[in-house]
Amino acid sequence: MFLGLMLLGTLTYAQSNKPVTVNLTVEGTCEMCKERIERTVDVKGVKYFEYTLASHNLEITYVPSKITEEQIHKSLNAVGHDTNKSKASEEQYNKIHGCCKYRTHNHKDGEDSEEHNHDEHDDHDQKH
Repeated sequence: MFLGLMLLGTLTYAQSNKPVTVNLTVEGTCEMCKERIERTVDVKGVKYFEYTLASHNLEITYVPSKITEEQIHKSLNAVGHDTNKSKASEEQYNKIHGCCKYRTHNHKDGEDSEEHNHDEHDDHDQKH
């Protein structure tokens, strides 16, 4: 019986160390949002990420024993972004730049309008 419990514990640990890939919906409107979102998930335990502004999709691969999906959502909320599983508080949301206010702006397909252009941030548009 003890050997069975040890084996179960080892299997559970091995499974939690196996990277998991998920797709999250993360609200954002511009390249500044994209940069903030990617900087937020560039942490220990995250192996890969790519945020697509047009679809609001964040593909992320992480190691569950180092970071949980819930922690990822909460981290994104903390910097002002709503996700498909949780919303930023009003206080968190109000800290983001005015052009990033996705709850009030209507951006088409994730593209910036002329008044919300962030050309100075284009050099940060690299995949991780």
